[in-house]
Amino acid sequence: MGLLGLFSVEQTEFGLSELARLAGLDKAATRRLLVSLAKHGFIEQDAESRRYRLGTGFLRLARIREITLPTAEICQGVVDWLTEMTNETAHASVRGAGALTTIAYCEPMRGTIVHIDPGEALPFHATASGIVYLGFAPSAERDSLLRGRLASFTGHTPVHRAEVLRRAEQAFAQGYCFNERGFEDEVSGVAVPFFGTSGAVAGTVAVATPSSRMTAERREQVTELLLQASARITAALGGEAHPNVPLPGGHAEAAE
Repeated sequence: MGLLGLFSVEQTEFGLSELARLAGLDKAATRRLLVSLAKHGFIEQDAESRRYRLGTGFLRLARIREITLPTAEICQGVVDWLTEMTNETAHASVRGAGALTTIAYCEPMRGTIVHIDPGEALPFHATASGIVYLGFAPSAERDSLLRGRLASFTGHTPVHRAEVLRRAEQAFAQGYCFNERGFEDEVSGVAVPFFGTSGAVAGTVAVATPSSRMTAERREQVTELLLQASARITAALGGEAHPNVPLPGGHAEAAE
């Protein structure tokens, strides 16, 4: 799984030596893992370059997952609507291995926007989506997700566990999170959780904008639309909204 996690939209292929170095393994162990992954279709090797890339084995599993619980399909329609309404980038995320994974996104057709890399992990402590997820996650899960050193991405990233927990508690109290310049400089985001059939937080839906456009009035408008988006996704998943998440039209002004 560590090897597979090295692949991204920016880096789709690796040589054996490069993979071994990045994974912290010797070449023989890396080759054994790659052979096993290739046997099950999760890794392919280019016949000419001898470089490795992700295989098609994931597609079958993804189809099974989406047929049984079509979260990505549901979220894509909602984020498309959010981008149409806000003229900003919208995205939805679910928990992955140690970070949030983007499952749906939409970017507006305008000059200056926030670009989304669907293969990029969203850190729990540094993003609006991550902080609001932490706020609604069970305490044991939250403690597990915040274990270890917290990486700094900008001068505004909270890197102390106590500060992240404070922000998560605030997000839980108000039902949404506003985060400014925590993951990328000059980018602000607002995020709201959505819920599944068990009543537990199932993921987050968010809008990201250049910080220069995120005025207090704009933040209020975006938050209202996100509350509508959360309600739509939760209902489509057969879940029930958490009482801390305000109903659309009834939330207070976002806290500074």
